[in-house]
Amino acid sequence: MKADIEDVFDKFGNMLYRISVVMLKNSHDAEDAVQDTMIRYMEITKEFADQEHLKAWLIRININICKNKLRFYRYHPNIEIDELRSHYIENEDMLLMEELMKLPEKYKEVLLLFYVEGYKIREISGMLKITESTVKKRLERGRKKLNEGMGGAENV
Repeated sequence: MKADIEDVFDKFGNMLYRISVVMLKNSHDAEDAVQDTMIRYMEITKEFADQEHLKAWLIRININICKNKLRFYRYHPNIEIDELRSHYIENEDMLLMEELMKLPEKYKEVLLLFYVEGYKIREISGMLKITESTVKKRLERGRKKLNEGMGGAENV
């Protein structure tokens, strides 16, 4: 039996919102992406083996929706990064988030899934449909770029 939409939203809504804000740099579009993800969930008839399978599916759908929105931004480039300030209070957190926003999407995705959501390299590989060595390399390069963007800070 498929989980009730309210239960799914209560359990995974905040996680999906965080992913969306990082990818889209805009709270309004992030809310739309979460809503679109929930609509996709309501439309499917698929049964999920367990909560982790459902979580992985929701993340994948959410990332794809964000990517589609980002394609739209190529033709409409007015993106406001200042909206993030209301979500991150400490200056160090804000600096880290601003630098994360500047990274290419392929690095941003793996860093977010690995560090924020706590997925293992093998799981990220399956979600993004790339090899484990590609995930490792993107993590390495993403950390390096993030470190460079923060002035070589050792704590990144």
